Amino acid sequence: MRTGALVVCWGELLWDLFPDGPRLGGAAANVAFHLARLGERPLLVSRVGGDALGRRALATLTDAGVDVSGVQLDPDAPTGTARVRLEDGQPRFELGDSAAWDRLALTERVRDALEGPAEALVFGTLAQRTALGGAALHAAARAATGKHRVVDLNLRPPHDSFGVARASLELATAVKLNEHELARVGAGAGAPDAIAWLEGMETLRHVAVTRGAAGASLSSRGVGGEWGRSAAPGVPAAAPPGEEADPVGAGDAWTAVFVHWLVRGGELEQLPARANAYAGAVAARRGAMPALEPLVVAAARLGEPARAGRASA
Repeated sequence: MRTGALVVCWGELLWDLFPDGPRLGGAAANVAFHLARLGERPLLVSRVGGDALGRRALATLTDAGVDVSGVQLDPDAPTGTARVRLEDGQPRFELGDSAAWDRLALTERVRDALEGPAEALVFGTLAQRTALGGAALHAAARAATGKHRVVDLNLRPPHDSFGVARASLELATAVKLNEHELARVGAGAGAPDAIAWLEGMETLRHVAVTRGAAGASLSSRGVGGEWGRSAAPGVPAAAPPGEEADPVGAGDAWTAVFVHWLVRGGELEQLPARANAYAGAVAARRGAMPALEPLVVAAARLGEPARAGRASA
């Protein structure tokens, strides 16, 4: 019997369409994959079509240790896809319209998990690009009161509404965003110091900012309400001999380590360096769910979950 923490990963499950063929992806699916590798019990909540891509996605994630019983089957909409191209080494995504994951619903089984044994809810903004998806996510977050609620903003034009971002932040106890998303939040809020603005939000307890090769920082609110900050340099994403690198999914890998440390009560001052190393290893390989050396995974992992480490809001 697995002893990891139950983490509900809510959002998109799709296939990234590269010029050389499809690779499984989607932020929620990527985070769930890496959480399973780190020893947790991720419950993926998404939606696929009754097509070959959907069946293949579920089989792949099941083999990776992800619980896909929360993935819904849509009789009308297809499994999601996203065309991917690399520009100056950075991925650009063109999401397919009217995908199954746009029609996510909050089921009683998932609600029971959020109100009961789940330690955390992880979600993003892309699965809120429709009113239906946004309403379901907000209901899920309300069901997760008292748990870690971690939002990875994923602000990608044209799905980069500041209104959606702010509403998501108001649901969360922790946020992870990259430097470009931080600038978007600062511009939307009219805040010269976007990190300070985020620290001023009532529900947030942790603010993580990733900057690729330039490193990452983490701000955490102490018991007395004061904020402390820690940072670590980035890890160059050097591909192993004979392999090709792409940064797709590296941010989701960082989020997975972040959530893993939250539910296990790790010393968060050490988190940026550990998460950077793990995400850098993912960025050094092709696809969002690559094979990694056992030592890389072991360096990111902690011991058994600390159940007292739940969020307070």
